[in-house]
Amino acid sequence: MSTHVLLVEDEQNLARGLAFNFESEGYTVEVHERGESALARLLGETAGPDVDLIVLDVMLPGISGLDLLERVRERGIDTPVLMLTARDAERDVIHGLDLGADDYLTKPFSLPVLLARARTLLRRSGGPAGSGRTFRIGDTVVHPDRFEIERGGAIASLTARELDLLALLWERRGRAVSRGQILQEVWDLHPETRTRVVDTFISRLRKLIEPDPGRPQYLHSVRAFGYRLEAD
Repeated sequence: MSTHVLLVEDEQNLARGLAFNFESEGYTVEVHERGESALARLLGETAGPDVDLIVLDVMLPGISGLDLLERVRERGIDTPVLMLTARDAERDVIHGLDLGADDYLTKPFSLPVLLARARTLLRRSGGPAGSGRTFRIGDTVVHPDRFEIERGGAIASLTARELDLLALLWERRGRAVSRGQILQEVWDLHPETRTRVVDTFISRLRKLIEPDPGRPQYLHSVRAFGYRLEAD
């Protein structure tokens, strides 16, 4: 079955160009000009194939892209989201990441870069450098090549960003890694960017690997600094 991209973009010329390029890559594309119709589709109120990737413009008529993203994540929908923002909209970028967006591009952007980011979010790349082999955290086994995590016989999917973060902490296990380092290496953001995206993703990972996420055994907070992963 073809990979299905949900494109939410109200600029018709841009939407047509993006759809053409995605389709040239072999994807099927569903275009929505308004957030309301995209939200209804994602919540299952209108029919259609499963969505593999959401490409979401922040500035939309009616419900904004950020509002749409917030409602989607509140409903537990973890489909990868690539945000499109204006060049000077750093505040939107930070807010979007805090709400659960997986990646972003600022307009104008390069189409090859967009397609490369999409491939990463669709798990078509080999994963983070040096992370191809499985590794174990307590009773949890991480399969980077499959973007999956296995614990107690149950298998859960990882997004590209979740895997990037977990791989970074694994590579430096036993050592504290600052929030600034994580922002720079995983999200390509300035290390002093004010955002809670790191904490949000750590919380998501704890739910996957910790027996009791409220009392972590493996993913430890380092007060006023960052996080430390202990594998055993």
